[in-house]
Amino acid sequence: MPALSPSLFAVALIVLSSCGRAAAFVPSGAPQQLHRHHYHHFHHHLSLDHRLCQLSASSESAEAGPTDATGDQSEDPSTMRLGEIQAELKQRNVSYADCFDKESLQKRLKDARDGLVEPQPSEEAKKSEESATASCDNSKEDDTSSSPSSNSSSGTFDRDAVLAELRCLRVKELRTKLSERNLRWAGLLEKEDLVRALADALERASNFSPSGALEPGKVADIDDEQLEAEIKRAKDVGTPLLLDVYATWCGPCQLMAPQLAAAASELGDSVRVAKIDSDKYQNWAAALRVGGLPTVLVFDSEGKEVNRVEGALMKDGLLDLVRPHT
Repeated sequence: MPALSPSLFAVALIVLSSCGRAAAFVPSGAPQQLHRHHYHHFHHHLSLDHRLCQLSASSESAEAGPTDATGDQSEDPSTMRLGEIQAELKQRNVSYADCFDKESLQKRLKDARDGLVEPQPSEEAKKSEESATASCDNSKEDDTSSSPSSNSSSGTFDRDAVLAELRCLRVKELRTKLSERNLRWAGLLEKEDLVRALADALERASNFSPSGALEPGKVADIDDEQLEAEIKRAKDVGTPLLLDVYATWCGPCQLMAPQLAAAASELGDSVRVAKIDSDKYQNWAAALRVGGLPTVLVFDSEGKEVNRVEGALMKDGLLDLVRPHT
């Protein structure tokens, strides 16, 4: 009768041993050669035991269970995508309405995993996230014409109103506005830090400029409404205004621009320095009787025109023009 080769017998023994069941089917002192009867008997049990091994492995995997759905065994938040972080926070019923960038979301998730954040009921978490947007939308509907830069139109700076309005802006918008004012924001990690930094800048500008558009030591490109406020309410701040009426196509105007910036830097908070585009605001160019470009005008601390020059001036010429009125 055909016999099972010793090599095949050894392989089968190893397979069965891997499941810890070889002793159940192979008696001690087993002969090196097996008859056909033993061969078929052995393979029947080998096939059955292989299936038992698979079932055992599946059972052990099921007992171990899947990765914790709440993320205790998940990857590090610093390597997760924004959507993944938000999804896990939602699953934990943890609000992230006050998280305005990825870094704050990562910290919120870490705190949630460590049990440092109190979960909210799902409905409450949803309402919390929607409330900030709703309040901003209502504020915009109540007064669509207001903006942080024009909030001081009444003559007083309403810090609470400005803060509320700035909080409705996105982080990117806040950073853009800070950059426009040459204010550094790289070290400001939280949105509230950006809001307060911009509010401080607006408050300083409000005390220096009736329109809130001008800042000490800088040249501001203003519109018609801002110019009207700077002239009519000059008494509120008590400083003269140096105004450049220019056009973008005007060569001498472009030549004078850096000279005007240098003069503004030296004058500091003693003089308000601005420029206005004569093509955009032709009504003001006509009202000021501008005949050539550039035209530089000086208004005293009461808003009255006291001097003017047509043509480009260098830094020293601009300083000589305005300083007698400071």
